[in-house]
Amino acid sequence: MSTKGFFRFLFILGCLFIVATLVAGFIEPKDVSISRSLVIQAPKEVVFDQMVHFKNWPNWSPWARLDSTMKNSFSDNDGQPGSTFHWVGDERKTGEVIIKNMAVNGSAIDFQFDLIKPSQSTFKGTLKAEDSAGATKATFVFTTHFDYPWNAMVIFMNLDKTLSKDLINALDNMKLFVEKGGQFKK
Repeated sequence: MSTKGFFRFLFILGCLFIVATLVAGFIEPKDVSISRSLVIQAPKEVVFDQMVHFKNWPNWSPWARLDSTMKNSFSDNDGQPGSTFHWVGDERKTGEVIIKNMAVNGSAIDFQFDLIKPSQSTFKGTLKAEDSAGATKATFVFTTHFDYPWNAMVIFMNLDKTLSKDLINALDNMKLFVEKGGQFKK
């Protein structure tokens, strides 16, 4: 193959990749949501207190358990819309994150999770506590948005597998903490 033929081949291959990405962008979802739930043997108010007050998150956060050097800071209005939880940790383990309480709706908190370091990305999340036959069903939801045509990359990512591990660990940790009568921070 001549040099000219090789470059023509690369050009055609590049064009096919671009067209495939644009087509996949029309097919793949722009919003991806991952949800996990777990029943906790405790009153709904106790479980929701762990969810709505960021000062309680280190009790059960899987990220707090990954990095003992993580530095946490909380805004004064913890538990209210607009409150924040900021952590800075080892970039290889937990990085830097700011979580903002966007809304409190009954026994659910909507929050924004901004990963600052080692890379930047934003997720929306919800933590919800619901009565469930004398116990509490705790649900953790993470949602992310991809603009077109970047949503085509969803084909190559298994976000469910990547994020569900953290959601399950968070709920398992919360269950253990609450059911063992952990000390609550306010």
